[in-house]
Amino acid sequence: MLNDADILFVCSHLGGAGAAYRRIEYFMKYLRARGVRVACIGVLHVTRHGITKSSKECYSAPLAISSRSLAVLPINFLLPFLLVLLILILRPRVIIISIPDSYLVLASYIGGVLARSKVVIDVRDPQEEIMSSTYRKGLSGFIAKVYKYINYTVYRRAHIITGVTRTLVTTMARELRKHVYLIPNGADLNVFRPLNKEEARQKLGLSQGSLLIGFIGGLSSYGYCNVLPVLIAIRRIRRELGIDIKFVVAGPILDDGIKRIIDYFRDEFIYMGVLDTSNVVTLLSACDIGVVPRIGDPVYNYAVPVKFYEYIATGLPVIAIANKRSELAEIVEKNKLGIVCEPQDYACIEKAIKALVIDKNLLGEFRKNVLIFRKYIDRRIGAERLFKLVSRLMQADKLGA
Repeated sequence: MLNDADILFVCSHLGGAGAAYRRIEYFMKYLRARGVRVACIGVLHVTRHGITKSSKECYSAPLAISSRSLAVLPINFLLPFLLVLLILILRPRVIIISIPDSYLVLASYIGGVLARSKVVIDVRDPQEEIMSSTYRKGLSGFIAKVYKYINYTVYRRAHIITGVTRTLVTTMARELRKHVYLIPNGADLNVFRPLNKEEARQKLGLSQGSLLIGFIGGLSSYGYCNVLPVLIAIRRIRRELGIDIKFVVAGPILDDGIKRIIDYFRDEFIYMGVLDTSNVVTLLSACDIGVVPRIGDPVYNYAVPVKFYEYIATGLPVIAIANKRSELAEIVEKNKLGIVCEPQDYACIEKAIKALVIDKNLLGEFRKNVLIFRKYIDRRIGAERLFKLVSRLMQADKLGA
């Protein structure tokens, strides 16, 4: 049964095990605790392995085809128009469109206009900018430009725009010529917290004597994370020093290319599958180091991935493979949370892992800094800011009624 809502979250990726859902789930719980009626709509993703649904808490309504091909984008742009009907039924006072994916923007906005809802654009990744950087020529470049033009027209008409990092907020504000509010990401510190390492390893069947480097997230041979340099460095160090180092990963395997990489590095790699939140916390607590292996494209310099916050929340020092001018690198270096290496600098990556393996004092110093810094990445900070913004919108709506 459909119920009215004060606030409706619309987001493509709301599977129960995903970082996007953990973020919105936290916001929904916080807003409900403040007396706000909240609902969410996710997407039914059509993949070559079947259809994936949103969490049971969210309505799974519009369809989307999961494909890397830009030719699918116009189809995905049209399929979500079922959202218009759902929004008219729910009649939320505020719609929060959480991006990516931004093909939901136009349908959500039209539904909001017809339902007289206030519209908030919540940008986690600037998909239009990434597409414009990736596709510059020919038909793909033209589609990317049209897509950006349509969405940015909607953004400029939205009541509020938010972004998750300082760099993203600045970039979006300059591009749109409109104020963009900072709603920082983070981790739920009540859920993501350090557990006893020995007990965590025993629970997951991991060796007590290994040095474990952790990674959570989707595994792909494309996209913006590249685990290959980490695996190459681990193999070299294992052979040189004779130390048992393992790369422990939890998350979906997204393509056959990464399967071949995993098979080639099977002595260095432990794949834990797709874990629920509780087991992700256990896995991170079992590890010694967390790694964020970004690619070198400067278009991603704005990004501070959720996995970074969850590493910090569970007490893990970080190896950040990121451009030195990126916001992630700045945070890690300024607060001495770990080591930063440029994505192309394989020697630095190997040296960083070796240093943390050999020098236990260095690893301990980083861990101490991480535990001090932990309080600054509380997801509650973003939830409080979001509540103030939407409260203002709802109050204005009530006065205008």
